[in-house]
Amino acid sequence: MKIIYTIFKSQKLGILTGFTVTGLLIIGSLIMNYCPRQYAGLSGDDISFFFNDKQPLHLWFYLLFLACILYGVNTFLCTLDSIIKKTRSGVKKVTLYGASVVHIGFIITLVAHLIGGLYSTTEPPVSVADEWTDLGGFEMKVTDLKASSYPNGMPKKITASVAVKKDGTEFSDTLGYNNPVLLRHGISEVLMQDYGWIASSVVLKVDNHPYNLKVSEAFNANGKEIRISDLYMPPQYRYPVVKLVSAAGNNPIFLPIGENNAQEIHGARIIFEDINSVPGVVVSIKNNPSIPLTFVTIFFFSAGMILVVFRMIYRTVTN
Repeated sequence: MKIIYTIFKSQKLGILTGFTVTGLLIIGSLIMNYCPRQYAGLSGDDISFFFNDKQPLHLWFYLLFLACILYGVNTFLCTLDSIIKKTRSGVKKVTLYGASVVHIGFIITLVAHLIGGLYSTTEPPVSVADEWTDLGGFEMKVTDLKASSYPNGMPKKITASVAVKKDGTEFSDTLGYNNPVLLRHGISEVLMQDYGWIASSVVLKVDNHPYNLKVSEAFNANGKEIRISDLYMPPQYRYPVVKLVSAAGNNPIFLPIGENNAQEIHGARIIFEDINSVPGVVVSIKNNPSIPLTFVTIFFFSAGMILVVFRMIYRTVTN
């Protein structure tokens, strides 16, 4: 057992695994560059992709995974051995433990990457406009949308003012491409995918009587109820089209926009006149349970570097 411990805490093993990790990362980058289709489903730091889709081509990653585990074990044992030796030698100067504190931060970083890579998830995109939208555990709506562009028309800065309702509490926040809304201390991130004007309702004329209706709402045509089942926008159709379903059980009617496309249903002349739009955004929710460990990592790295700097200053002044 002592021999195994000695081998795993060897500095030579640490150097060897460090170079191995670097080499495998280079190999993996080249493989992904020349075989992009094989990695089309890989997103962010989600390493579950490699385990759900096992292929010989991913051998470099499996070796990298084992090398990182070995590297982490080696770093942990080396750090533990260093702290034990200093403690037994009676070292009481806190600044002498700076490097060990930094190494602890590095170990926590490896654990955080492992947890984040295996358990982080990204939900499918969802449209959010001026009404409360359930995003799983909380609700959100857009209250304002501001966009600025470069002279060539490319978007420069997009800022969406949003209201968030969670656990009975409502608060305001801002959302942008590089400015996600953070929840649960950063574990959940609301990421902006797209922005623009989202159809909120349609305007129908039934025998010259206007109705402002949302999808799933109904109106009466000569005493017969007709419900708006769906709204199709380009590129699904060349022009916007509403799908109308009669309570009488008739076949659904697809009504394009425009007065020339008016149809008679139950003796009533129905026109799809207009679409009301509101500013909205398309968002996706990313959940990463390793975020709290990231803050712990920052603390250990910062504390360790401060101790190292104080030690260097002390040695400079005393010499």
